Amino acid sequence: MRILKMGLLPLMCGFTLHASAQTRPDTLKISSLDAVIDAAVTSNPTQAVYLEQIKQARFDHKASGGFYYPQASANFNGTDNMSLAVTPVPGELFGQPGKTIDVKFGKHYVYNTGVTLSQSIFDWTSVMQAKIARDRIRLAELQQEAYVQTLKEEVARYYYTALIAKTALAINALDEKLGSSVVLLTGQRLQAGSADRIALNQAQINANSILQNKWQSQQLYDQSIENLKILLGKAPAAEVIMLDTLNMDSLVSADVTAVGADRSLEVYRQKADIAALQSKSQQSAAFPKISASAFFGNQQFRNDFGLSFSQDSWKSYSYIGLGITVPIFTGFSNTNKYKSQKAQQQVARLEFDNAQQQSLINDRLLLKNYSDYRQMVTASYASFKLYGENLKLNDQKYKEGVISLDVYQKVFQDYLAAENVYLNNLSLLLSTQSTLVSRK
Repeated sequence: MRILKMGLLPLMCGFTLHASAQTRPDTLKISSLDAVIDAAVTSNPTQAVYLEQIKQARFDHKASGGFYYPQASANFNGTDNMSLAVTPVPGELFGQPGKTIDVKFGKHYVYNTGVTLSQSIFDWTSVMQAKIARDRIRLAELQQEAYVQTLKEEVARYYYTALIAKTALAINALDEKLGSSVVLLTGQRLQAGSADRIALNQAQINANSILQNKWQSQQLYDQSIENLKILLGKAPAAEVIMLDTLNMDSLVSADVTAVGADRSLEVYRQKADIAALQSKSQQSAAFPKISASAFFGNQQFRNDFGLSFSQDSWKSYSYIGLGITVPIFTGFSNTNKYKSQKAQQQVARLEFDNAQQQSLINDRLLLKNYSDYRQMVTASYASFKLYGENLKLNDQKYKEGVISLDVYQKVFQDYLAAENVYLNNLSLLLSTQSTLVSRK
């Protein structure tokens, strides 16, 4: 039988993705899974989002290290002392012994201008926050790598689905010819009186079933192509043409004994590491903080409202200070926050351990399923070919009048059932293979 031997190419070798110079510029001719994956990794719109998130994380890390450098600011302020403070002083100073006189010191208007400098000397919380920001860069990179793995799996799945649908359409085309020939022959026999109307109706029902399978396969092919457009970042009007075809001998001979690393696990690991740093950062809230500050500027004092810019009106004013802050009691806020972060650290560690264990189990099952599906496809493909040979022989017998239409219809239905089993098994195999491809 020649149903699946129509110049099929190997599935996993000799592939390219290109735009033909003789077609529209937005037409892609696909014959390579690797090339489609490369194009998706380069052009996928979500990839651009992840790259921007990595860029943002890098800027956040640079911003978190700002405490290492001195801070400088220029300032100007004015004060209107509407009611000056009163200071009692001995009356002897004013020639009035035995009395206490209330004296007001200061000026009603005071202006300050200058430059303030500050420098953090010891702030362990800021140090830990800078380390967390650094690790968030790696987290963003790992999330992008995990998405690439998911993207590869989705691309491979839609690629294989389109390939299966194309194979099904090729089979349906031959089935349609057989079904139409049976309808035509049965109609001729009805006119000759050697067949009844029931026989013709049954032949037409089978032909309609073939058409239904054809359009289901066409719908599956169209959906796969449109989803590939989305993953490739192509315009809705772009045309994607699948050039590749399946070679069953090449497909079922491929054996896989190992699965590549699951990149999503590294995301869990990095989150656990960040949670540990956040716990240390909260713990450092109980540590002392040391900082230095300085002011270099001038002051102007006036009794009347106004401001003079003459040099004699301003008096130099500068200072240097050292500050030490030691938390003594914060209402148990820091203590409870630290306990909360420790719990979060434990949650992140448990999530990583659970994900790692589940991944190992899933990988073992993945290899077993791949081996089982490969055997199922091999067996169902062999049965499908045998059913096809039987159909061809019975088709000849029916045309020669050796067998009745009922016998032929039973063989034809068995053939269609074998076709569906084969295509379903092939879909399961290639779906599993999509996961394996993403882990390379």
